[in-house]
Amino acid sequence: MGGWPLTFLAGGPTNAVMRVFTCLSVSPLFPSGGYSVRPAGAPFRAARWVRVGRRGVMAAGIVVVVNMAGNGCVRAADAPGGAPLPAVSAVPEHDGPGHDEAWSFAHCTATVSDDPDGARDYAEDWLRHGGGLEAEQCEALARIELGDVATAAASLDRLAHVPGWPVGDPAPAHAGTQPDTPQSLRRRAAVAEQAARAWQADDSPKQAFDSAAYGLTLEPGDVPLRLVYARVAVELDQPQRAIDTLTPLPSVPAERDEALVARAAAWRRMGRIGQAMTDINAALKDMPRNGAALLERGILYQREGQMAQARADWQDVVTLAPDSDEADLARQDLSLLETDPEAP
Repeated sequence: MGGWPLTFLAGGPTNAVMRVFTCLSVSPLFPSGGYSVRPAGAPFRAARWVRVGRRGVMAAGIVVVVNMAGNGCVRAADAPGGAPLPAVSAVPEHDGPGHDEAWSFAHCTATVSDDPDGARDYAEDWLRHGGGLEAEQCEALARIELGDVATAAASLDRLAHVPGWPVGDPAPAHAGTQPDTPQSLRRRAAVAEQAARAWQADDSPKQAFDSAAYGLTLEPGDVPLRLVYARVAVELDQPQRAIDTLTPLPSVPAERDEALVARAAAWRRMGRIGQAMTDINAALKDMPRNGAALLERGILYQREGQMAQARADWQDVVTLAPDSDEADLARQDLSLLETDPEAP
């Protein structure tokens, strides 16, 4: 059958014209041979905004010419002047989730290590769209990866003091305004631990101690918090606090071994080298390649005047994890040992 053009004008004036030739299925309506027109697919809906090509030209309306040729094909015709019409794509309203996807703490933190810039941008966009505590937490974690540790630590410490933390993902709209539950207390304690570790990375032991101490008021049995608290207590020359915090030892083997290493450092600070060596050897029995444990035992060997054993442990630390903080400390100890081999 012959075709005739149907022109649909959507919106106002446009700077792009698109002609689409499409087949519309037809069905007999009148015995005399007339036809009614019935679209084969869903009705055409003009986009509110479209981007034309890669140059980002915006069109407020679309002109569509439908030619009923009856040949079953859909193709874009040439634009005026003979140039092919660039592709047309919808412009998203924002860079966050799609319309069917909710903002998500899990999504935000999934890329913190690999793409901290992207995670920070996601969190900031989330905040602009009503994000609350979890959006701020994700932003702080991204800042740690980006090197802005002090700002992140202060933010995490502040967030840990906010009651009524959300439980679940996505967070409910009332997050931060409700009384605490056991689950929200655990969540806040975890944020306090993150704050303490960030303060440690910022070389701010007093603030780290305060964040960890506050976290333990929320969740006294939290083992990671107890470990952070004990390590910082030793750094602040409060070894008895560390020993009290880590005694009795945790029941989970991996946590127990970490606690043994931290408690050994506390015993050493108190001058009780024998008890420190007992703890550190117990830890190394379970994890013989642990850098922190080998570093500590090297220090204990040095205190006992066993320089060859100290050197061997520190060299093992450098070999096992050359880019670790423990390796940096081991190199410093080895350098001092070379300068004064007999120094205790």
